[in-house]
Amino acid sequence: MRCALKISLAIGALVLSVPIAWAQQQEPDQSGQPTQPSQPIPAYHSPLASQADNGQDQANADSQKLLPDTTALTGVQDLSLGVPALNHSYWQPHLDLSSTVDSNPLVEQGAGQGQSGWTTFTSIFGGVDLHRNTGNSMLTLSYVGGGSFSNDGSASNGIIQGLNFSERLLFRRYVLSFFDQFLYAPQTAFGAAGIPNGPTLPGGGTLGFGNGITPGQSILTTRGQRVTNFSGGEMDVLLSPRSSLTFVGGYSLLDSMDSPELNYGDVIATAGYNYQISRLNTIGLSYQYSAFNYSNFDQSIKNNNILASYGRRITGKLAFQASGGPDIALIRMPLTTTSGTSGTGSTGYMTQIYASINAAVQYQLHRVALSATYNHGISGGSGVLAGAVTDNFTGTATKQVSRGLSLAWNMGYSRNRGVQVAATTTASQTFDYWFTGVNVSHPMGRSMNVFLNYQLQYQNTGTSVCTGPGCATSLTRNQITFGFGWRKQPIPF
Repeated sequence: MRCALKISLAIGALVLSVPIAWAQQQEPDQSGQPTQPSQPIPAYHSPLASQADNGQDQANADSQKLLPDTTALTGVQDLSLGVPALNHSYWQPHLDLSSTVDSNPLVEQGAGQGQSGWTTFTSIFGGVDLHRNTGNSMLTLSYVGGGSFSNDGSASNGIIQGLNFSERLLFRRYVLSFFDQFLYAPQTAFGAAGIPNGPTLPGGGTLGFGNGITPGQSILTTRGQRVTNFSGGEMDVLLSPRSSLTFVGGYSLLDSMDSPELNYGDVIATAGYNYQISRLNTIGLSYQYSAFNYSNFDQSIKNNNILASYGRRITGKLAFQASGGPDIALIRMPLTTTSGTSGTGSTGYMTQIYASINAAVQYQLHRVALSATYNHGISGGSGVLAGAVTDNFTGTATKQVSRGLSLAWNMGYSRNRGVQVAATTTASQTFDYWFTGVNVSHPMGRSMNVFLNYQLQYQNTGTSVCTGPGCATSLTRNQITFGFGWRKQPIPF
């Protein structure tokens, strides 16, 4: 009953965003730009936009000027509020140091029956943001690296390596885009406090991929190094000022390294059509193919998604998109085998039809920013399930209380239910995971800030499994993080 209520609340929050979108119908677009520029402008989230006073007056002025976002509705990236009008190249180093108090570090299997009491971690990581704009090329790169170190030895240390890369090549009638998003961390970043388990990458965070492109993990598991990565490319062909074609190809993977989890790769291909029905509204139709193949488990799932999409953009105020349609899935039988074996009985594929739903909204007020995303469909199972029907919802609200104080609140919910094929007796396992947290940040001069973060995580499953400490049916986790960050003023080149 509680699960159904949580899902209803998640869907309801996104449904409420639709009236917000239509409520802006009569507001004129203040950008003063044509509906479709002759050369589509790539979406770019600059770290300059978050610096209130960095001594670069012109850079700050440019970063506050937003051009209309012309990201393809059926493409890889989610729609944005606008594109900062930046024409210069720069690089920007940064460093963060923090201490985390953790009520449940999710120790490895074999390290005991779970961790009782509080454990502390010290984390240090640094990185660099780079933006290079030359003629028809726009390149952005954000790298972060470091580690988290247990102060009492009750849990293992962890290494953190993260990379966001994006480059767009603009031509007269088409745009070529290349992406890569890589994270090597001791735990999942979904719902983590950000430090030390899953740092938010600099330069605007993640690349904002939609439609279940990235592998991701939305199930809490025991502590251990794992790799998630997505590499892909996109080609947008401008047919007319209102219409375009989009083609996407990519590959994502989840590798739990030495942990006894299910590793998989996912081949992705998309073809879509976009049409701008008015200055603010766009519709689209796309076909997406994905194939999950597990490297240490005899299972594979082939998905065929047919999606109808709608998007609405008001520069600087609103970015809303939603898509939905059937997912025709071919699931390898039998569903359960021993790792490394070919299974028992006859082997083949059974066809199942699921629903695929994706939605995202960003809404900007004077001092408050709201955002939410919701996804429903077949996923790789987060390294725990050999395929799952997954619901993910996240919401964020940030407020600039004053020039020297900002507050942020986040919450989320995920539900992963193992795929269950009709006419089989395979039991489906379900994981319900909630998280919420708050962050307070205060700048110290032009280049430093201090922050305090609290995060609560709770996960429940119907049966006892060994994905958390003590192989229990549920777990609760509290994380309190205090630290400071240093970010050099942008250095032009």
